[in-house]
Amino acid sequence: MITEEKARRLLPHIWHGFFGRFGRLTPTQAVAIEPIVAGKSVVLCAPTASGKTEAVMGPLIERLIQGDREKRSGRNKQKSALRSKKTSSLRLLAICPTRALCNDLQRRIHRPISDCGWKSDVKTGDSPSFSDDNPPQVLVTTPESFDSLLSRRPAALRHVDALFLDELHLLDGSARGDQLRALVFRLQSFRPDLQICAASATAADAERLAFEFAGEEAEVVTATGGGRDQLLDAHLQVAVTLEDAEIALRRALKAEPGAKILAFANTRAEVEWLAAKLSDLQAFAHHGSLSRGQRLRSEKGFLRASSGVCVATMTMELGVDIGDVDRVMLINPPPNVASFTQRVGRSNRRGGRIQATCLYSTRFDKDRFEHMIACAEEGRLFPEKVAFRPTIIPQQAISLISQNPDGWVSAKALHARLPTAVRRFWTEGDCAKILALMRSEGYLHADSQGRYVADVEAENDYKYGRIHAHIENSAEVEVIDEATGRKIGTASWTEQDQSGGTDGFVLGGKHRDVTRVKDRQIFVKSSDSDKEANFLSRMGPRYSFDLARDLPAHLGHDDRQLRFMATGDRSWRLQHFFGTLWGRMLCALLRSRGFRLKKVGPFFADARLSRGKLPRDLGPAETIEEDLQNWLHDGYKQFVKPLEAGPWRRFVPDEMMRRWVIDCVRPQEFAEEVARFELVDIRKWPA
Repeated sequence: MITEEKARRLLPHIWHGFFGRFGRLTPTQAVAIEPIVAGKSVVLCAPTASGKTEAVMGPLIERLIQGDREKRSGRNKQKSALRSKKTSSLRLLAICPTRALCNDLQRRIHRPISDCGWKSDVKTGDSPSFSDDNPPQVLVTTPESFDSLLSRRPAALRHVDALFLDELHLLDGSARGDQLRALVFRLQSFRPDLQICAASATAADAERLAFEFAGEEAEVVTATGGGRDQLLDAHLQVAVTLEDAEIALRRALKAEPGAKILAFANTRAEVEWLAAKLSDLQAFAHHGSLSRGQRLRSEKGFLRASSGVCVATMTMELGVDIGDVDRVMLINPPPNVASFTQRVGRSNRRGGRIQATCLYSTRFDKDRFEHMIACAEEGRLFPEKVAFRPTIIPQQAISLISQNPDGWVSAKALHARLPTAVRRFWTEGDCAKILALMRSEGYLHADSQGRYVADVEAENDYKYGRIHAHIENSAEVEVIDEATGRKIGTASWTEQDQSGGTDGFVLGGKHRDVTRVKDRQIFVKSSDSDKEANFLSRMGPRYSFDLARDLPAHLGHDDRQLRFMATGDRSWRLQHFFGTLWGRMLCALLRSRGFRLKKVGPFFADARLSRGKLPRDLGPAETIEEDLQNWLHDGYKQFVKPLEAGPWRRFVPDEMMRRWVIDCVRPQEFAEEVARFELVDIRKWPA
């Protein structure tokens, strides 16, 4: 940790722009400045709202400015002078998890970067413009746009000296995080001295984060204090139904006249129902199935409103500028602690206590809220590690074909562009199998030298920018306003719907009657109907084993018990707390022991034995593992979707997918864990 006086000396060019307007350095900034200015790759772990972005961006830019000046004053003065007459070069690439966060980061850094004499800009799917002839020195972008730059305009990155990975914990463990790892390694292949710095809100498994994204020489810097984690004022309130949640929102607005409330629901259906019911107020809906234009109208409407409510899914967790929010309301617990922290953190972002109301429908959900609050205050996020996805490899193959001026890739070249640690697991032979499958599917074909080149489908995907994404394709279709022709969003639309099996849609907070269906587009008109309309939601998020198992410990239960509450003759409600993945493994094991199970979730399952008594345990670890390995030969398919394999699954052989799933679910570790559990029959839930 350095003093402000020393920081001023280390940061002569950027001090005023990045730190001068603040009264003092935050603890986060005080520990991060020195190693970054010294040129080290750093992963900074610090609380939310503690100044992480300035703590990384400022020193990175300072080091680059100082390096430029040293070059101009050194032996290469004449050569550097000639270069300085040219237009600027892209020097620093900042990667954010979402487009909204890109826009938010650009708003925050634009002025201080301008004060340093540099330029910054954004490149995303929403803001695609980027000039190779006169690029900004700092470009803020997403993993997908980073992929696009590497494959389409790699020359624009030839002077990049630093990489900033913002909110890295939000990408870690996801398909987009795996993609980012591959892209960073590809950039390092022609920028070997790249300085890589990252900011994360959690120190959980920070050493692994640093190794995977910034290299084995990266330094982990952890800061405590200076954020707003400790200022959470959470009020728990029962709301059994959505009608109760609607009443709670109305009462909150009445109790705080002029207040703006951001309400988070866990499904899009809940968002639409509440927004429609609150339509007599200033109410806005926000979720991923709305079109970009519709989301922007909701954002701007809520920003400009003097008071009102915005009901959203996770799309409002990060970086969307909606102005000051007086209170956040959570309608039942979110899937994990990180999401909880992000949601409540939207309240009073400009200072003061975080005002949050947590609406729970059951005693169990109240327990979950209390557990999440405790975990958030202690900084325990319980991330779930997922092995590097083989589905990244075919996507990177077509990206590399696009980058190569000669338009080809080989198994050897593809394997060489995978991160070092990944190459130890996925071999050159595995790459060859993927390329061969892509060829057999007609996506690639071989040239006269046996190298792989794009076929018609791949060329079309490149033309329309579809080769850069790892977001799962959906069966949703566009919803178009019949009167205006404007796209409202997307919705699930099955053959049953098309034959009249639905009463319509609630979308954008309004009831929509279907007028016609044509070419995967649904045309609708607004309606005043009071009929309940469906909005089909996608699969829920994944719950980690560690987070699920920490809950019974928080409740004071014996965490080495699988608790069966009798609901009938040889019928039970199983309370397992094994999370999503291991919960499915446990249920598969129980089926092999004669149980029939349904309604399997991350915490509970309904179980029944057709005969016999409840056993005391599930057997020794060796037997459990053998049974699970046999089941996983075909049962692995149950994990492909919750593990977020992504849209490139069709090009990965089954044997590789099976190997990846087994590496993720860890059957040996699971067997050793569950063998220590006792099966307990209880007559009622404990008090």
